[in-house]
Amino acid sequence: MKTRVGVLIVVTWLVLLPSVCLQAAEVRDDLAQIVRLMGYGGGIHNFKNYVLRDREEYRTAARADFTRILDVIAGLERGDELNAAEQQALKALKVVVESYATTLDWIADLRKKEWRVEDIDRVVIIDDTAAVQGLDTLRARWSWTDLEEIEFQFGYGKGIHNFKNYVLRGREKYHTETLQNLLAVEALVANLLGQPELTNPQTAAEKLVTAKGAVDPTDTAAYDKAVQEITHLFREDRTALDNVERTARAYRDHLDLIERLIGMQRSVRQIDLAVKINDGPAKAGLDHLRGQRVGIIAQPSKP
Repeated sequence: MKTRVGVLIVVTWLVLLPSVCLQAAEVRDDLAQIVRLMGYGGGIHNFKNYVLRDREEYRTAARADFTRILDVIAGLERGDELNAAEQQALKALKVVVESYATTLDWIADLRKKEWRVEDIDRVVIIDDTAAVQGLDTLRARWSWTDLEEIEFQFGYGKGIHNFKNYVLRGREKYHTETLQNLLAVEALVANLLGQPELTNPQTAAEKLVTAKGAVDPTDTAAYDKAVQEITHLFREDRTALDNVERTARAYRDHLDLIERLIGMQRSVRQIDLAVKINDGPAKAGLDHLRGQRVGIIAQPSKP
């Protein structure tokens, strides 16, 4: 009887294994989505820009980001993949996201009363400690690609978040933490740029086309066309990464300018205007890399 029961358990586990793996993969994808939606170009970025600048587009974008994050969190709450510690971490993250969402209208009311940016930030400040720690807890059991790590280091509780807080509050700790985050982004980008596909794209494309065997090497025209197409994709990836690196470096270079302007007792609005950076190329670059069709960008950095 014990043998039969043991066999039954093994067989049942083998049947359920694909479903279990699929659920785990979905959780990982949901967490990666939360990082994107909350971070660089997402919720916290738009929220801080709304505090800094009187532009309705930032409030609209932030609200949309927070709504999508809460939808993803609701899906994770309905599942049974998270352990007790992860469930608590998710709850902490949810509370903070809800706080950011409800604070948007408060900011609008204060702005109508012609409050200064500094004063608005002071009264709507939200403690991110539990949410940032919660996100770390939720990500802890997974391996992440270099691209996902770039998005993480650039995002919530990290690069863009600390940079905007430095502009708003001028505290040295935000300067230090932003510098660390941006150096991490640049190191991750440098690692990807050092891959053969990006240092010598044509040679890498030739090897890939040959290895796949989908094109007859004796058919010169077809072979050359396939190589050219893949070479072009690799070069597009390099351009995207260059734009991300260039933007990270621009933010890093502006840290000293912020420090000087604080020393000159410039207002937050003046500082923000002086260090404003065009995020378009970096955001487009990240969008491109997420949809990469061939190459090493989307491969896990750890087994």
